[in-house]
Amino acid sequence: MHSIRRIFSVGTAALMLGAGLVVGSSGAAQAAASDCTGGKNGFTDIPDSLSGRGVAGAGALVVDFPVNVPYAVASYAMQTGTVGGRQMGWGVLSSGSIWGPGATGQVWMDVTNDNKQSWIQCGPFYLSSANGRITTPAYPTSSSASRAFRVCAMAAIPVRDTGITCTPWW
Repeated sequence: MHSIRRIFSVGTAALMLGAGLVVGSSGAAQAAASDCTGGKNGFTDIPDSLSGRGVAGAGALVVDFPVNVPYAVASYAMQTGTVGGRQMGWGVLSSGSIWGPGATGQVWMDVTNDNKQSWIQCGPFYLSSANGRITTPAYPTSSSASRAFRVCAMAAIPVRDTGITCTPWW
């Protein structure tokens, strides 16, 4: 019986991974945090404490466990400001005081330079403590209509997650 469950679990995981790769490849280049840190691809590292002006809205993430009992609460937003003398945009994820054991948060920023036909994904970056804050690297803003940004995030506990939510493109 255990071997049947194991085969089913491995098969299910493989299907989910395959589906994720298919879904993830439509428009966004698959990226790792290392693809946009250290000045790569036009991004600039910034301190997690940097705050700017909020743009494109923000969102809240709440993971309940059991149902209707908050276990992890976080918020995400896109911000802009001056970094090294240039106007830039970045994402931020902040966890609240409700942050149960094993809870994690992820934040990343998508940047397009071709009117959302494709984009660079910067991240995800992970947060695993209560009252924490993490930012993505910053990317230069532009007056060009073809450049746009959005910030996406999710929070999870070992048995459930919030799903991915994003700000509108800005």
